[in-house]
Formats: sequence, C-alpha cells, structure tokens
Amino acid sequence: MGEYIKRGVDKKRYDRAAALYDVFESPMEVMAFSKWRKLLFERLEGNRILEVGIGTGKNIQYYGGGNFIGIDISLKMLEKAKEKVEKLRKNVELIQCDAEALPFKNDVFDAAVSTYVFCSVENPIRGLRELYRVLKPGGRVYFLEHMRCENEIGGVILDVLNPIARVFGPEINRRTVENIRKAGFRVVKEEWLLTSVFRFIIAEK
Repeated sequence: MGEYIKRGVDKKRYDRAAALYDVFESPMEVMAFSKWRKLLFERLEGNRILEVGIGTGKNIQYYGGGNFIGIDISLKMLEKAKEKVEKLRKNVELIQCDAEALPFKNDVFDAAVSTYVFCSVENPIRGLRELYRVLKPGGRVYFLEHMRCENEIGGVILDVLNPIARVFGPEINRRTVENIRKAGFRVVKEEWLLTSVFRFIIAEK
C-alpha cells in the first residue's frame, strides 16, 4: 500500500510542477541538456520507440522518423507534451501510466529513451525490468541520467544532500548504471558528460 501512496504523491508533485517545469529547468537546458538530448537522438535507432517519462515533451523536437509512444505518470505533464506534439506535428502517441507497470505486451519496442527519469521512479529496478520486458531481443535503451558521483567525497556529499533534494524532486545519489545491469541489461556504452554525475548510457536487452 505504501508504494501506491508514494506514487500518488509523486504524481501530484509533477502535476503541480508542470506549468513552470520548463521555466525552472531552462538554465540547464541552455547550458548542457539540449546539447545532450540532440546527441542522444542522433544515435537513436529503431522504428517503434518508447519514451519513458516524457514529461512536458522536451525531447519531442529531436524526434526523427519512426513511431513514438511517450508515457508519463502525470496527466498535467502530458498535456504540456501534447501541445508540443501538435505544434511540431510529430507522430507521437501519449499515454498516462506508471513506468513500473507498463501497459504493453512483451517484446514490442525496437528501442526506448529515458532522459533524467530513473532518479525519480520509486522502484527503479522494477521500472527498468519493465523496460527490459517490453523491448524486443537486441533492443536498446538510450539514457541520459544523473547519479551518484564516482568520486567518494563527491558521493558522500550527494548522500548527505539527498534527503533534502528528495523533498523537492528526484534523488541525487542513485547508482543507475548498477541498477540497469541488475535489471538484466548489458551496458554497451557509458559516456561521462559532466564529471561522473551526468552520463549518456546505451543498454541492450
């Protein structure tokens, strides 16, 4: 029961944040995030593609060919994403659901995208196993994530700050690469973008 209550709290938090979410994150988008998103989509391969945690749709402008499905736990976030879909005239289906319980059959997607999502999923390994389940054999997930610093001093600082960060948003000390492997994926590429905290990762089923 506690997990379901927590997910409801997260949903309400992101519903409340949706209106100003892009404004709050615009400094990081200008400095680095937009460049990294472009990098990810330049390397993305596949026809049927799932974006987990599409949020307000910041990645939609980078979508190329293919059939995209974007999911998010927050209806308000999806409303913002829908505005971008219509403005940019992209082929995207939007679905409200939980990353830990994807409403898709096994082995149906060629690829998946996740940008700064698994710092917020309540049970990240469960969510990653759901991604593994819905991907076709040999399918890949393309991640942009922030996580615990590999430098131990930096890591301890993030550990100390994490309870404060969690009040306002995502966790900042998750070991996401380890979680990806625990979910069954093979990590085929890991690139540090800004120290070891921000990383580009490709994982294969």
